Amino acid sequence: MILNLADLHTHTNFSDGELSPVEIINEAINKKIKYLSITDHDTLSGYNKASKIIKDSYSKKIILIPGVEFSTSFEGSSIHLLGYFFDVNDIYLNGILKQLQLRRNEFAKYVLTNLNKEGFNINWGDLLVNVNGSLGRLHIAYAMQRKGIVKKVSDAFDLYLNKYRNSYPEKYEFNTAEIINLVNSAGGVCSIAHPHTVNNAKKIIPKLAKKGLLGIEVVENKKIYKDDKEFISMGLIKTAGSDFHRLGKNSYLGKNNLSEEEFIYFYSNAEKKLKGKIKWKF
Repeated sequence: MILNLADLHTHTNFSDGELSPVEIINEAINKKIKYLSITDHDTLSGYNKASKIIKDSYSKKIILIPGVEFSTSFEGSSIHLLGYFFDVNDIYLNGILKQLQLRRNEFAKYVLTNLNKEGFNINWGDLLVNVNGSLGRLHIAYAMQRKGIVKKVSDAFDLYLNKYRNSYPEKYEFNTAEIINLVNSAGGVCSIAHPHTVNNAKKIIPKLAKKGLLGIEVVENKKIYKDDKEFISMGLIKTAGSDFHRLGKNSYLGKNNLSEEEFIYFYSNAEKKLKGKIKWKF
């Protein structure tokens, strides 16, 4: 059994995951994960909770890496950007996260308005049940299930919500290059999450590499992005993660991760890129 894995892409119930921070910590330990990054969408709330839990009870069992998954766009393409190793108390970075939370609320209202135009009766309060941090389409799906509109959460996405994934006005997302610069300034680095979902990836990712992007997530839920070798050949560093959201038959926590050697290689390159000014140390 391979030990000391690094999972750099996971979600808790502070965004669109189902497990609490303590539950995902215990699950990660059971899966022999040594380095864990909680990368909730546009929020550090799950990370902050997990950080306290690990400090109090799990400090010798697992190492938590600062992380967040930013909602960004570049040249018309929606891009999820993973930030790592930054100062979690950076005032500018936290300010952007607050703005992203507000924009997420606007997105939810946008979807809700359009759904109600189709004849559904879903109010704002229906969405806020069990929301700990970032509001998203999953919470709308849960509301639709509770109201009997759909039997399964997956039905809500397949029948109603997937069409909104790329239809939301670009003005509600921050420019990817600006977020890369923000994270670099806060002592961290960035990697592109699930690059196979990026429109015009072969054109856009090389441009972002010139603007400070360090990593490329080449493994995500058993899907190997066919152009990963090309992106790595231009100097981007391999990152990997399960993109874990919930337990079940499609749960990949403990799989599709970096080895300890690969993680240290990524970290050492982050140190070089930031010329020793990386904020997170281990």
